Amino acid sequence: MTTRLAGWAPLWLMLIGCGGALAHVTASGLLRIEFTGGRMLYALSVALPELPAASVMILTAAANGDRAAAELVAEAARRSVTVDLEDGRCRTGRVRIGGAGTNETRATVEIDFGCDASHGRLAITEDWRAFLGEHYQTIGTLRTPSGERQVIFGEESRSVTVDIDRTLATGWFDFVKLGIKHILTGYDHLLFLVALLATARGAWSVVRIVTAFTLAHSVTLSISALGIVTLPDRIIEPLIAATIVWVALENLFAVDPDRMRWMWSFGFGLVHGFGFASVLGELGLNGAALVRGLVGFNVGVEIGQLIIVAAFLPMLTWLARGRGTRLTPRIASLAVAVIGTYWLVERIFIE
Repeated sequence: MTTRLAGWAPLWLMLIGCGGALAHVTASGLLRIEFTGGRMLYALSVALPELPAASVMILTAAANGDRAAAELVAEAARRSVTVDLEDGRCRTGRVRIGGAGTNETRATVEIDFGCDASHGRLAITEDWRAFLGEHYQTIGTLRTPSGERQVIFGEESRSVTVDIDRTLATGWFDFVKLGIKHILTGYDHLLFLVALLATARGAWSVVRIVTAFTLAHSVTLSISALGIVTLPDRIIEPLIAATIVWVALENLFAVDPDRMRWMWSFGFGLVHGFGFASVLGELGLNGAALVRGLVGFNVGVEIGQLIIVAAFLPMLTWLARGRGTRLTPRIASLAVAVIGTYWLVERIFIE
């Protein structure tokens, strides 16, 4: 009995970690940085449903003209982002707050910087955790006269240093890493996969489910990133939460949820693909960089999925032995349903 309880620990830690999003401890910002002629523009876009409630209120008020709220955001921006060029601190200029209006799910913060130099080593430090959540991270692009680079400000590193005089193109592996990081830190996608696999019977069932999900989200990721079909976040984010709730409830109440699971996996994978595409869309890629980003990011997402399956499926299988055959999937599905329902309500009704 003690061994079985110990086996539950990793699963519960994952569910509790996902549930931590109930308190908005994880959020990802999408960033565009443009540097030219000693001037730098820092343009950040954040998803409001992922942020702490207090921050959402302040950003919304600031975007709608509240001067006191705008000053709070501006002060947070000055504390959170610093820029140095050739050992000299760049001056923080105007801070602009946008978005966060009626029916909008994203807010934007733009900061102007002025530097005394226009060449050399550019060091950017970003740490929004005090305002946007303890585990907040930012992904995006840095454009300079010498080219475009991918940048990530996260728990591993809150600073980026580049030589703006040295050409450095964004490579395939950079986007692969971005895809892996996105799937492993995207709690809604993690919970969806757990719900999908909770009632899987055997290796063939797992292969069908994962393959269907992969094919589907690859299609919508591609057509959205290429600009063929795009859907706004205010539609996609609630739909992603709804897919989580649907699969979890089907696990709890359907007589044989595994029988048609691969079909639901394909249909819902189309929705999740639009969610993945929002990451690439905000990077403003084009031409060869877009092709590298699309292929590399998709490969990274698949690698991340395989990591999740390899890590949690053996544990779920072991816990489902004996008396746990019915208990394990039901407990996991119930936890997923509760968290997914919270996200659904929040993403529909947040102002």
